[in-house]
Amino acid sequence: MSAEAADREAVSGSRPCTPPQASWFEFLLDPSLLEQHLQGRHPDPSPVQLIVQFLEQASKPSVNEQNQVQPPADNRRNRTLKLMALKAAAHLTWDLNLLEKGLTIPVLNMLLNELLCASRVPPGVKHVDLDLSTLPPTTAMAVLIYNRWSVRQLNSVIVYAGLAILCNFSGCQEKELTDNILSVLREQAADSITVLEGALNIKKDFYIHTLRTLDLLAADPSTANGETESSTAGLRISADHLHCQVCPTGK
Repeated sequence: MSAEAADREAVSGSRPCTPPQASWFEFLLDPSLLEQHLQGRHPDPSPVQLIVQFLEQASKPSVNEQNQVQPPADNRRNRTLKLMALKAAAHLTWDLNLLEKGLTIPVLNMLLNELLCASRVPPGVKHVDLDLSTLPPTTAMAVLIYNRWSVRQLNSVIVYAGLAILCNFSGCQEKELTDNILSVLREQAADSITVLEGALNIKKDFYIHTLRTLDLLAADPSTANGETESSTAGLRISADHLHCQVCPTGK
């Protein structure tokens, strides 16, 4: 080998190799890796991609001993995957612009419903019947995020006649699921607007879930959200900022 060729090989060998893309399975084996990954300069997969991967795995149906397809199991594996999806969204500070851009309606609907569940929003109670001023701050904020997305989504469907959203879906099953979700959002549209309008009368600050507060909830799932540190340990959202977010004239 000539000296010139040896030099070229040495330079080539000294170049840093591109690290392989992390797999969702690695984070499942060691959930502590997620925060380290998200704090990277250009995480690959991105937070939005991880949300899709985590929820896709958590929503896979199971098969029993009789080879019958069953709904996704409520086990530690799936709960951990859902928690990591919430953490990835929390890393994005629940930015609906980013989430709507990168997630389909079914995936974002699943994510926000998991947020409602993790935030201890009372199940079976209409959001319009909740008094947000008396709820724990992170619980109230979860309700507002969901209803804000609901109204935004319906506005997008009206503006684009549904084409810009639905044409990107592959397969009739996902389109049918999307249509069903949009139908539910339309039915509760008036309630969602009432919830957001009511938030304009609240003068106190709220708190939005962070990676840390989600860890606090996961550490003691039996404790009510209002009785844990997580209620006021999240990212503070001032009343003025909250009003700007939910104002019907803005998106």
